[in-house]
Amino acid sequence: MSKIKKEKIMTQEQEADHLDIHVAVCAERYKSLEQRLDRIERVMWWMLSTLILALGGMVFQMFILFSGRIL
Repeated sequence: MSKIKKEKIMTQEQEADHLDIHVAVCAERYKSLEQRLDRIERVMWWMLSTLILALGGMVFQMFILFSGRIL
């Protein structure tokens, strides 16, 4: 085996350490991603609620205009 190949061979302990670091980094990334997605979801619910209320108001106004009287 050449010297380069010998240096690239990792022991089980080194692999376990690298795996632990990888898992920790990925967990932090997913935590950040989940927070961002939660924020986007809250904004979308707010927009949907506003849209539904606005459309309801328009329908109510049209009903008043076309019926000529208030409920």
